[in-house]
Amino acid sequence: MSKNIWRNHPLFRIILEELINKPTGMSERELLEVIKKEYGYEVSKVELYQILLKLELRGLIRVEELGRDLIVKISPDFSKIIQ
Repeated sequence: MSKNIWRNHPLFRIILEELINKPTGMSERELLEVIKKEYGYEVSKVELYQILLKLELRGLIRVEELGRDLIVKISPDFSKIIQ
């Protein structure tokens, strides 16, 4: 868990906003970099994976393996789900 427990922006929302703005997807490394640079949050891979799993189980995102990397994309059904 990161040192900064109380955040102004929930991590799940940050991830969704970034993916909406980049529909081609992002690698887990890119996500961690953006979260650190843009929001100043230190996030562990374990914490990131927990959030990604919850979002994927809710049908909001898709996580795919590409070699050694994970690529995260917004779900094609995203707009239907959030209505």
